[in-house]
Amino acid sequence: MHSRRNSIWAVILLLPLLAGTAVSANFINVPGNDPRNIAVDDYVSDVTNRVARVSFLTGDVRVRRGGSSDWERATLNLPLVEGDEIATDAGARCEIQFGPATHLRLAENSLLTLATLKDEGIAVSLPQGILSLHEADFDKTRSYFEIDAPQTTIAVENEGTYRVDSGQQGESQVRVAVTGDGEARVYSDNSGFTLKSGRSATLKVSGEYAGELETNDANRFADEFDSWNADRDAVLAKRVKDAYYDKYYDRDIYGAEDLSDNGEWIHTRKYGYVWRPYSSAVDQYTAWSPYRYGQWRWLPPYGWTWVGDEPWGWATYHYGRWVWDEGYWVWSPYGYYRNQRSWWEPALVIITTVNSNICWYPLPYDHHYHNYNGHHGGPRHNQVGQSSTTAGNPTPSPTENSSTPILTPDQRTRRVTTPPLLNMPPTAVVSVPASEFGLGRRRGSTGVPPLAVANAVLAKDRDTILSPPILPSGADLPAKVRKEVAVERPTVVTKMDGVVRTGAAQRMNDAPLDNELRNTRIFGDRVPLPASGEVRSIRPAASDNSETRKTGAVERQHVFRNEQKTHPQPEIDRSRETRKYEPAKSGETPPFLPTPRESPKNDSPSKHESPRYDPPPRNDPSPRNDPPPRNDPPPKSDRPSKSDAPSKSEPPADKKGKDGR
Repeated sequence: MHSRRNSIWAVILLLPLLAGTAVSANFINVPGNDPRNIAVDDYVSDVTNRVARVSFLTGDVRVRRGGSSDWERATLNLPLVEGDEIATDAGARCEIQFGPATHLRLAENSLLTLATLKDEGIAVSLPQGILSLHEADFDKTRSYFEIDAPQTTIAVENEGTYRVDSGQQGESQVRVAVTGDGEARVYSDNSGFTLKSGRSATLKVSGEYAGELETNDANRFADEFDSWNADRDAVLAKRVKDAYYDKYYDRDIYGAEDLSDNGEWIHTRKYGYVWRPYSSAVDQYTAWSPYRYGQWRWLPPYGWTWVGDEPWGWATYHYGRWVWDEGYWVWSPYGYYRNQRSWWEPALVIITTVNSNICWYPLPYDHHYHNYNGHHGGPRHNQVGQSSTTAGNPTPSPTENSSTPILTPDQRTRRVTTPPLLNMPPTAVVSVPASEFGLGRRRGSTGVPPLAVANAVLAKDRDTILSPPILPSGADLPAKVRKEVAVERPTVVTKMDGVVRTGAAQRMNDAPLDNELRNTRIFGDRVPLPASGEVRSIRPAASDNSETRKTGAVERQHVFRNEQKTHPQPEIDRSRETRKYEPAKSGETPPFLPTPRESPKNDSPSKHESPRYDPPPRNDPSPRNDPPPRNDPPPKSDRPSKSDAPSKSEPPADKKGKDGR
């Protein structure tokens, strides 16, 4: 009994090794009406840079990768990473999706750079052209979105729609418009302000009136580009409404909203809930199977990346697994081992070689992802990109797939070690000559190899298929591959005269500029007054305890009337202070002391007289050199009362004669 139990535990402990991975896997109970054990893997992808995609385009759109001088042709579902530039030619338009609720669109003759692309936030630069940003679900406490235009920075505050017109070469103004309940903070070289929904602002960025701005109604400048954006917003809103986020897949698997119009969700005994494409979605492709119609593109820092031709192919080729079930291809958002986070992968396939051909087929449901670009030595483990613990990235929350059957250790071992030949048809294999790897799909060719070759590929054991061929790197692409992808410089770039400086300040790191610019452009590095609702008086409280309305945007140093400033005192002539003090003789009054004055009968102070303070006499035995007091005449308020005044019939004493007459 004990030996059998020990054997079972030994198989469980060896299972990760049998699965061909060095990371651990934990089995947890997923809550639900019918809880099942789902394998949760703590695996983190080798490269975790955040990726955006081209979700719509029309006309000539071109892309230049960061650090490269070559431009390449953009296509639907092309991945974009930090540092990429996107240019639209005359009559062209492009839509870029950053997540389930964030879409940015470019008008014709526009140039955009993805300056920062992180989970923590996004910053783009628009030196020329027009963009429209739609944020359907935005929380600034979790991430930021900022747009740099010529000498201007726009920081998004709320969900809404934001249009930025940077103009064309030589123009001297930038216009910003906010609609859809949005709100933005707009900064220039010397100012900053808040722009509310329904308003637009035109900023002069050069010329005689540089620094001035004018606000107006946002609808005053509405045009056909705004109408097109509104139509796209309505289409996407419906798709998101019909999507199954947080039910069948989490929000890291963005782009999955495209699936509802092109297939249906069904329940399977082996894999739980999966998506199956409609016949109309694949009938246009001859001998369709996953990863057959599309092209391999070089994407730094990921390496070779699959770009499918199917409009709905973004989520299905970079997340989850394709499996063959009951004669149909179906897509599961997760493999058997569910990672703590759904990581974007360049292609979920097995790549191998037969003779001089490079072959690939969908990664089996029970296999861990293997990075076939690892030998290129690109950035690894979050050197540039996302963090597996970043706020806002959910763990696999949907529980609908919890009906996946519980497997014993022996059953799991057999499923992992079973050759793919027994789980998928030979038509799953795609093959191209090694010299043509990286080219687009050839006309008249579906890449279906001979049956014998396909069976040989699917019959290879796991150890063999995990020894990949050495694929060429981006720097070693054959000339014909470069020619297939490369295009001439966009017209909008060719016409640019020098580099256009964008942003109200230079970006030194991945942090947002909003807080820094708010302090410098609005408050001038001074402390702002309390938020609305807090009343703080800048004067002493009045006797009735009434609150004083605050003024100013920042704290100002005030000097109140009862606070005496220190002023330099004039010099005093103290020559009279050298007089020697001599005590008076008996019965005499010192000549330099005032004669005591008789107080008026009315002892109450006059209404114009200040209260008088007589200090107590000092009992100081030491001699004093005080200046003699002045015999100033009494103030008018000290005149004697009528009863004490001399009679009018009597002349004043000093006017009488010597005899008293």
